[in-house]
Amino acid sequence: MSNLKFYMNNDLSTFFNDDEFAEYHDIDGQQILAVIDSDQFNERPKDPAELYHLTNGIYRSSITIYVKSADYDKPVIGQRISVDEEDYYVVSVSEDTGLLKIIATANEA
Repeated sequence: MSNLKFYMNNDLSTFFNDDEFAEYHDIDGQQILAVIDSDQFNERPKDPAELYHLTNGIYRSSITIYVKSADYDKPVIGQRISVDEEDYYVVSVSEDTGLLKIIATANEA
C-alpha cells in the first residue's frame, strides 16, 4: 500500500503539468514549471514622509511563485531572482510537502 507522500507527489504532478495549471517560466536562467500569481501592485508606504516624497510615483510589484522543491533550490530572503527576464527580491519563502512558495517584490515606476 502506498503512503501519504506518494499520493501528495501525485497531486503535485497534476498541478505542475503544462497541460493543466503550470507554465514554463525562465527562473534564474532555467526553464521551470511554475504557477505564478503576478497581479499585485501596492503603493509604497507613506511613512516616513521624507521617503514617501522621494519615492512618489514608484510602486511595489509583488509576485507569488509556486514551484516543486525538487525543481528549484530554496532561495533565501533578500536574494535577487530573475523571473521571465525581470529582477525581483525574495521577501518570503516557505516549503511544505514538496512545494516552494516564494514571494518576491520589485519596484516599478
